[in-house]
Amino acid sequence: MWILVGKNSEGGFMSMLFPMLPFADDETPLSWAARQAALHTRGGVLSFLTDLGIPLIELARGDEQAVLRLCDRAGHDPAKVLRNTIGAVGGRRYRLRGLEFSAEFTTGPVTRICPACLGEDMTGTRLPAVAMRHRLFWRLAPVRTCPIHGFALRDLRSGKWDDIAHELQAMRSLIVAAQQVPPVVRVVSPLQAYAVARLEDCPGPAWLDGQDIDQAVRATEMLGALEAYGPKLKASDMSEDMWDAAGRAGWPIVSEGGAAIRGYLMARVTTSGEKNATPRAAFGMLHAWLSGSRLSKNPGPIRDMLRDVILETTPLSKGHMLLGKPVTDPHLCSVASIAKSEGLDGRTLRNVLQVAGLLRPEGAEQQSNPIVVDYTAARDLIDVVKHAVPVTRLPSMLGASRPLIALLIEIGQLQRVQDHRALASKIGKAVDGRGVKPILRFLETRFQAVDEAPEGFVHLSKSAEKSRARVKVILEPMFLGHLKRVYRVTGAHGFAAVVVDPEEIKALLETLPVGLSEDSYFLMD
Repeated sequence: MWILVGKNSEGGFMSMLFPMLPFADDETPLSWAARQAALHTRGGVLSFLTDLGIPLIELARGDEQAVLRLCDRAGHDPAKVLRNTIGAVGGRRYRLRGLEFSAEFTTGPVTRICPACLGEDMTGTRLPAVAMRHRLFWRLAPVRTCPIHGFALRDLRSGKWDDIAHELQAMRSLIVAAQQVPPVVRVVSPLQAYAVARLEDCPGPAWLDGQDIDQAVRATEMLGALEAYGPKLKASDMSEDMWDAAGRAGWPIVSEGGAAIRGYLMARVTTSGEKNATPRAAFGMLHAWLSGSRLSKNPGPIRDMLRDVILETTPLSKGHMLLGKPVTDPHLCSVASIAKSEGLDGRTLRNVLQVAGLLRPEGAEQQSNPIVVDYTAARDLIDVVKHAVPVTRLPSMLGASRPLIALLIEIGQLQRVQDHRALASKIGKAVDGRGVKPILRFLETRFQAVDEAPEGFVHLSKSAEKSRARVKVILEPMFLGHLKRVYRVTGAHGFAAVVVDPEEIKALLETLPVGLSEDSYFLMD
């Protein structure tokens, strides 16, 4: 090793390597270090770096100080070297040229090569080991095709711990063997071109650019794998060539943006080949990837997109864990699961939904398959059913006769659970119990309580007789606030406590107050 003495980047003096070996714009810092080792020591990169006081593992994980030290010793401007440095940022995350990605976006300890490129490196040179360089983009998982020769790249691994150095000079026999195998010829996939271009700071499709580069690539490959190989294939059974094909198949989908991706996912539901297919059956490895309990990396917007499609098209129950989140507001549900979560009788709920037109007649007769309903459309009705009160209980709750209860329903103060014309179950003859408390509150807050009824005041039923008016004609003005002389007699409940002045009612009938129903105006004439 030849040494010169010179100044380092901090202005101090230190020994530098000589002769100087320029850094190639397309290589990695490790590749440059391995070529320096071949030039200066004819040995391996590990011992070379050790002599320079640079731990191999630190340079392998892209530690900036290790890179700067190597540049100082080599007498080279560090800017270009740092630009090609894949630096660890913690949590199995890395950064290159300002873009962060997971460790899986790299090839890891695998050394990916183009045998033709390495052959050209070594041709016509006196020191082939010095000329042979490992390209930066070979370190990226989605780069699987040589853009120069159009050959599928080859993956090499010696099985040793120092595979992390990607030292081509130590893999000569593996490289020679790879060069003997006929190449697979293909064009660069658009996904690979996108990944490289993005690292060169070139814009791409907006949906992809809106997320981390590894999220964009993985979503494209997963969607493409579903498109190319169907939902039954497992990700663990995919080869690198299959992943390359998946990226090609996914590109036309993702490059069109979110609407196209959603349309594709919706189409998968109907073309999965199975009636009422489960999400796993419809979406295969895409679903398995996004629902994995050990999914430590944020997969990006594709997860929420798939989740929304599943929520819209698949019967689910409240609390079901769907792609990492519990379902709180399912769109489609089986009647049984709704009844269970809402605390209702399943048969009663089914009858109500069928009468309301939310359940097809053939659906109600299903025996083997779950009866599915649009939970969103049925939610208001289900809420009413939960509070349904049989008409037979209302007299005691409101202190009213059954004819008076019928009138309260008629004037709209109480609401039936279902339209009377469509009654087909006993629940339809019930009323929404949420209307009971407002009526009682109205009586208690609007009318003064007295110990005894004032002289001449009578209960509602008697007032109709004395004023010669229908009870309905008395009830409506009372709720509208037209009757002022109304009291509640203490010791009685609800309408049983209400007393009115027949003379006030007679006078009111002569003036025809506004706001009454047409029926009441008719009865007044």
